[in-house]
Amino acid sequence: MCHKKIDSRNELSDAESGAVLPFFAILLVVLLGFAAFAVDFGFAYMRQAQLQSVADAEALACARTYSTCTSGGDQFPLTNPYGFTIATTNSVTCPNTATQNNCVQATASTSWNTFFLPLFGFNTLNLSKTAIAGKRATGDALIIRGVVSMNGNHIMTVSGGSVAVGGGISTTNQSGIDATGTGATITVYNNSTNSCGSCTPSVLSNGAVLPSPPAYTPPSSPTVRTAPVCVSNVGTFLPGTYSAAVSMSCASNTLTAGTYYFNGGFDNNGNTLTGTGVTIIVGVDKAFNLSGTVNLNSSNGSSTCGTAGGGMVVYQPVTLTNTFQSISVAGAGNNITLTGKVQLPNTDFTFKGSPTSFSVTGSLYANSLTLKGNMSAGISADPCQNINLGAGTTILVQ
Repeated sequence: MCHKKIDSRNELSDAESGAVLPFFAILLVVLLGFAAFAVDFGFAYMRQAQLQSVADAEALACARTYSTCTSGGDQFPLTNPYGFTIATTNSVTCPNTATQNNCVQATASTSWNTFFLPLFGFNTLNLSKTAIAGKRATGDALIIRGVVSMNGNHIMTVSGGSVAVGGGISTTNQSGIDATGTGATITVYNNSTNSCGSCTPSVLSNGAVLPSPPAYTPPSSPTVRTAPVCVSNVGTFLPGTYSAAVSMSCASNTLTAGTYYFNGGFDNNGNTLTGTGVTIIVGVDKAFNLSGTVNLNSSNGSSTCGTAGGGMVVYQPVTLTNTFQSISVAGAGNNITLTGKVQLPNTDFTFKGSPTSFSVTGSLYANSLTLKGNMSAGISADPCQNINLGAGTTILVQ
C-alpha cells in the first residue's frame, strides 16, 4: 500500500497566510485613514489659518476705507495672496454697539480636491472664515501716565469705559479695578508691571508707549478777572483769566458757565464748589487742589460737542516740565464729582479715607494714582466728554 506523506508544516503556513492577509488589509485601511487624517486634515487646518488671516485683513481694509468700500467681492487683492473667494458686506451691526461703530464683514472661502479622503467618499472639502472689523468707539474712563497703586480691599469701579496705564498696576491684598462696561479693557503699556490682586477683566499687556490724548485747543478767555468778594459767605466767579493764584475763602462758591484760566493755580480749600458748563484751564506746572464738596460739569445739560470747551472740565497741557503737582483727597467729608474730560498730566492723585467719594464721569488723565479708598469712574453719555486714546482706530471686533 502506498502511503501519502502529509507535510503539516505547509498546511500551517497556508493557514497562517490566510489569516495574515485579512489582517493586513484591515491594517492598510487603518494606515490609509491615518494618512487621510494627517495629509487632508493637516492641509485643511493650514487652509483654515490662511482663510482667517485673509478674512481679517479684508475686513480691516474695508473698515479703514469705510466710505468707499462696498458690498461685493475682493476689493483688496493685496490682502488675498491665496486667491480665495471673498465676499464683503458694508455695513453690518457691530457686536457691541456701545463700543464699536462702522462695522463691516468679510468672508473668505475656498474648496479643493482631497488627497486620500476620496477613498472614503470625500472628494472635495469646502471651508470659509468670517471676520468683522469696525471703529473703536469706547472712551477711556481712566488714563494714567505712570503707576496705579492700591492697597487693602479697595476697588476702583469703572463703568462703561476702559483703563489705560503707562507705568504699571501694583495692588495688595484684594484691591483692584473692576471695569464693568461691555467691551471695556484694562491695559498696561510699555510692558510695565502688571500686579493686580483683583482686576476684572484680566489686565492686558501692550509693549507700545501709552498713546497721547487727542490734541486739544483751549478756547480763548481774554477778560482779566480777580477773585470775587464773598457776599453772605458766597462767592460767584465769572469766566475769564485769573493771573494770581486763586485760594477760595467763601463757604460756598459758584463758577458761572464759561472758560476759566487759573494761570497762578487753584485751591478751593475744602469749601463747596459748583459749576455747570465750565472749562477750567490750569497754568503750566501750577497746583490744582480740590477738597470738600465739589461738583463741576463741562455741560450745562446739552451736548458739549461743538461748544467752546469741547467737553473739557479741567485741563493742563500734556507738554510740561518735570515739576509734578499732587492732589490728596483724604479723610471724611470729601465728595468730589467731576463730569467731563479731566486732563491733569503732571498731577499725582492720592485718594484715601472713608466716608468720602471721588467720582469722574467722562475721563481722568493724570500722572499717577494712589488709591487707599473706593473710587468710581465711567464714561459719559456725551461722547465729547470722553478721552479716547484709540479714537477712530480700526479694530477686529469678531
